Amino acid sequence: MKIFKTVLVDDEKNNLDLLNHFIKKYCKNIEVIASCLTYDEAYKTLTTAKPDLVFLDIVLDRDTSFDLLQELDAPDFQIIFTTAYDEYAIRAFKYNTIDYLLKPIIIEELVAAVDKVSDKIDQSKGINIDSIKKISQSINAKHPINFIMISGMDRVDFIHPEEVVYLKSAGRYTEFYLKDKKRKVTSSKPIGDYEHVLDPVVFYRIHNSYLINLSHLININKRAGNYCEMSNGDSLPLSRRRYEGLMGFMRNR
Repeated sequence: MKIFKTVLVDDEKNNLDLLNHFIKKYCKNIEVIASCLTYDEAYKTLTTAKPDLVFLDIVLDRDTSFDLLQELDAPDFQIIFTTAYDEYAIRAFKYNTIDYLLKPIIIEELVAAVDKVSDKIDQSKGINIDSIKKISQSINAKHPINFIMISGMDRVDFIHPEEVVYLKSAGRYTEFYLKDKKRKVTSSKPIGDYEHVLDPVVFYRIHNSYLINLSHLININKRAGNYCEMSNGDSLPLSRRRYEGLMGFMRNR
C-alpha cells in the first residue's frame, strides 16, 4: 500500500486534532507529517515538506488559503479543502470538481475524499490551479471585498462595514456590534487585525478596547468623563489621550 505524506492546515487546534484522529483511525494510506495552525507556518511547511496531499482550511488566521496557494511556487500536491462556507461556495466547489469536506467532518465523507484524491496522486495529476482560481473568483464575486470576512469558531460571516456600529476587544477575540441589535458576531481574530484593514476614514480607535464606525457616532458626552454615544444607544469610553485626536479628525473630515 502506497503511503501519502500529508499536511494538515487549520487555524483551530480542535479541528486539527479531530481531523488527525480520524485520519489515523480510518485512512491507513495517509501519513500526517505536519500540522499547521497559522498562515505563516503553513507557507513555511508547504515550501519545504513536499507533501503529496494537503488538507487545507479556507479561512486562516490572517488570510485565505487561496492567498496562500498564490504565494507558493507551482505547488504539485493535491488538496482537500475543509470548509464551513455557505451553500453558494459549496456549489462553486462542486462545479469545479475540487475535493472538499464540509465541517463538521463526517468519517464516511473523509474516507471517500481520500480514496478519490489518492487516485489522482497515483496518476501523477498535479493541482488544478485554474480550478482553484475559479473557486476564489466565484466566492469573491458572491462576497466582494467591501464585505468584512469574520471568521468565528464554527462559521464565517460576511458583514458590510455600514452594518457595524463598533468593534469591542474581548481578549484575543473581537465582538462586532451591528445595527441589528439582536445580532452580535464574534471573530477569532484580535481587534488590532481589523484596525489595519478597515477604512481609517470611517473607523477610529477610541480606546484600547473599542474601534467605532464614525458614521454611527451621535455625540461625545463630556459630563461624566468622555463617552461616545452610538446610534444603537451604547455609550463607549473615549480614552483621554485619544480625545484630541478624535476631535481633530472629526473637524477635518
